[in-house]
Amino acid sequence: MVERGELSVLDRDEIRDILFDRERFMRKQAGIPEVSNCELSHLTVRAHDGTGLNCRIYSADPAKPHIVYYPAEYESEETLYMLADGMGAYGFNLASLDYRGLGRSQGAASLDHLSRDAAAFFAGIREWIAREGRADKLVIMGRSLGTAAAIMAAEKFQNEILCLVLESAFNLTSDFLLGRGVSQELVSEICPDGSDPFGNRQRMKKIEKPVLFIHSPRDQVQTLSQVEWLVMESRSKATQFQVAPSGTREDLAHCAGELYCSVLHQYINLRMGIRPPRKPRHKRKAQGA
Repeated sequence: MVERGELSVLDRDEIRDILFDRERFMRKQAGIPEVSNCELSHLTVRAHDGTGLNCRIYSADPAKPHIVYYPAEYESEETLYMLADGMGAYGFNLASLDYRGLGRSQGAASLDHLSRDAAAFFAGIREWIAREGRADKLVIMGRSLGTAAAIMAAEKFQNEILCLVLESAFNLTSDFLLGRGVSQELVSEICPDGSDPFGNRQRMKKIEKPVLFIHSPRDQVQTLSQVEWLVMESRSKATQFQVAPSGTREDLAHCAGELYCSVLHQYINLRMGIRPPRKPRHKRKAQGA
């Protein structure tokens, strides 16, 4: 008999229908080209209860960092392609999880299993990297709902990663659910007296590795002032909070364009002690450096 996790209170039909829409998650779109900077393959890892979780692996340079990615609830083939191919241009590798019941993963969609599935995914990718003789330079990254899974994994595996990247993160579970359209009545029921099922702030207090936060000033789910409470809990002096010029959280990476992957690339390189090359003196003067 498998024990139920601490997120069982969130396993309600209204919440699952909003966050785990099978028809929307990783939907295929016409005209999306094949990735050109990396090669896509699939790996199945087993969750604690034996459920097969599909991992999409976009391989570029095996000697470069591997980004262990927890996708947003609104992820599509296009958004994942953009991230994988953009980072692949720098040689970085991306491994993305299909949540249970979605994409190619088995089982039924469930938030109750999210923490343990997040850990199983990271452990599975780590074992695959070791088996293939690839570099063990690991970065955990999450987007929207995936930031909660990423924080859970980082809390457990922080000694094995370079840093944590959180795009469109959220502070309180109640604010996130309300912003995603869950009814006030249900939110009040599952978060009574300020309780917080995801507990992102409390988990963040335990993470000492550097964190890169990326957020849109026009995010309608979580305002800048709300997410700043989460940023303040980071323990690392190398943590950065980047405000990205964009529309909604769903199109942040698309609006930021090439700058998005450039910022990620530079931040991860700095964690490895690699600094960007200095510009020639005459160019610095021309730009007011």
